[in-house]
Amino acid sequence: MKNNTPLIVDLDHTLINTDLLYESSIRSLKSNPLLIFIYPFWLLKGKGYLKDKLIKHCSINIQELPYIQHTIDYINERKKQGSEIVLATASHKYYAFAVAKHLQIFDDVMASNKDFNLSSHNKANKLIERFGNKGFDYMGDHMRDLPVWEASNLSILVNVPERVIKNTQHLDTLLLFKRV
Repeated sequence: MKNNTPLIVDLDHTLINTDLLYESSIRSLKSNPLLIFIYPFWLLKGKGYLKDKLIKHCSINIQELPYIQHTIDYINERKKQGSEIVLATASHKYYAFAVAKHLQIFDDVMASNKDFNLSSHNKANKLIERFGNKGFDYMGDHMRDLPVWEASNLSILVNVPERVIKNTQHLDTLLLFKRV
């Protein structure tokens, strides 16, 4: 069966079972506890700025991230059907491109940078601009993905809590799996 609808995949808690902002924050603060005093000032300049600063203070081994096999299997199935596969994440572009290079299953990458946080309405707007309203399927995990799911053709729920399922019942959804 051929499916030409692009598949957009979120990274944190959708492709991997962790959050890279959390991971980079913890690792940075462990390596230099004095960053706790600078961290709030970075955050005041925006999440994109914070993420950009954190990648300079820690390293994350992309190969050792806890990848979610169900998600990878679904991506591979959609790729076989002919879908364009795009990683679209609020994580910093440094991590997003490294994950894409490691897995080699993505056709393109959209990610945050120091001036722009690709999350929630920002992500929805960028995807609508590129693919059109209802012109893509979206895999995500969090309530902040609701604007993206509302703009998508198919909402694919991954690793979601029950409250997210309840808030997406009005959408055309596919539940890949939910949090236990």
